[in-house]
Amino acid sequence: MLTLFFEHLLNAWKPFYWPLIALNLLFGFLLWRVARRMLLHTLQGLVLFVVLLLVSVVAAMLDSGGLAHGLQETATIVLGILLIRLMALALFRLIMVRMGLHPPRIVEELLILIAYLGWLMARLSLAGLDFSGLLASTAVITAVLAFAMQDTLGNILSGLALQLDHSIHIGDWVQIDTVSGRVMQVQWRYTAVRTLFGEMVLIPNSTIMKSQVMLTGGLSAPRRLRTVNFYAGFELEPNKVVDIVVNELTQAEMPNIASDPAPICAVLDFADGMVCYVVRYWLTNPETPGSSDSLIRQHLYTLFKRQGWRMGAPSHNMRVSSTRSEPRQDLFEQETRQRLAVLKAVSLLSPLTPDEMHKLARGLRFLPYLKGSTIARQGDIGDCLFIITQGEVDVLVEANRQSRRLATLGAGQVMGEMSVMTGEPRRATLKASTDVHCHALGKADFEEILQLRPELAEAFAQLLTQRSQELQEVKSNMPTAHAAVQRADILDRMRRVFGLADGI
Repeated sequence: MLTLFFEHLLNAWKPFYWPLIALNLLFGFLLWRVARRMLLHTLQGLVLFVVLLLVSVVAAMLDSGGLAHGLQETATIVLGILLIRLMALALFRLIMVRMGLHPPRIVEELLILIAYLGWLMARLSLAGLDFSGLLASTAVITAVLAFAMQDTLGNILSGLALQLDHSIHIGDWVQIDTVSGRVMQVQWRYTAVRTLFGEMVLIPNSTIMKSQVMLTGGLSAPRRLRTVNFYAGFELEPNKVVDIVVNELTQAEMPNIASDPAPICAVLDFADGMVCYVVRYWLTNPETPGSSDSLIRQHLYTLFKRQGWRMGAPSHNMRVSSTRSEPRQDLFEQETRQRLAVLKAVSLLSPLTPDEMHKLARGLRFLPYLKGSTIARQGDIGDCLFIITQGEVDVLVEANRQSRRLATLGAGQVMGEMSVMTGEPRRATLKASTDVHCHALGKADFEEILQLRPELAEAFAQLLTQRSQELQEVKSNMPTAHAAVQRADILDRMRRVFGLADGI
């Protein structure tokens, strides 16, 4: 029995099987790095080939010659199809990629299909099948099938057209009717689009060819213009609002929002008792429209808070009555205590009396900044100093056309005091490295106290001298002036700014 099995196996084994198996294994190993599952698929295909061949041997032993011959031809066709697939993948995924060529995937699949049909027809022809009679007898059936499958054929031809004319690339962001998302695949029958909500929508290719397609991101449209509306009252001058908003958004560092062209602001309408403004900006990452709009709104909110403006909304007349009154006095006292706590944490202000602290607390202004915002710019004339209560601020100095970070300031530290005390331009740029909460004190807040107690200028001058020497060393890398000399110079300028008598 075993001898008979091996005799039939030798009769079924063709000489060209060995080179075909060797080529399959060779291409499987070559493709392992770019398509790791191909080696497994190759082994599975070879196992199928061996099983079919062994079953054909068993059929021959049972005197089923027709079945054995059919199974042997099937095994040969499977072995050839496997090799065609691996050779095509090696051509398109290895050779062409290294040559810098990236043909459409549908072209690859079309050529593989043609090669499959050619191999199948060649084997059937060798088996004695007459194709001329077969084609003539199936002409009517082919026409009926073509009519019945006209939608499917339309999708296939549309998919081929989309790939060949490069109108839509994989990775492009598109909007087709009510579907908006990223193109993930362009197949024979459909195009797969993944929306921002994670759904995968399969759109028939023929529908795409008949519809208006809007490219909103990707290689074909690297950026997209978006708009954000906001409202303000009529008490604000529109030209002032537009200029300050543009300046704020231009100086801020905002991810996924283009800096060139810079965001713009314009008056959109007068409606519902408000002035409607619009911010237009270019989105560079189509995956983040919501978060980018939110970031613009956050910058607008913190800007309005710093300016003391009221951010409006469309209003309607309503009458609301309430029997409960707000404890305004308690809220005022709580806010005063919070402001005093901020001032007491600043060593610069330690010489002040409690009454003087209360006077400064009344003028303290809360100023929030988002990460990346510029708080003050080197060279500008400053009218206030800042006390950080939350977050971190980078102190940047520009010297020899280069920007260097001198220090990072945190909660409880003071910044911008040199300019407000001496009247000189800002010596450094202050930029929020995180979201920052700070309070501002202006020149007028200090003037009344210094007029009553001029000796406080001495304490302020000491700290200013230390900060000035640090900045000078970073800017010039040269020895600074003697501390006593520099302190006398700063004190003299403070007296001129605040109108203090000399020698006091």
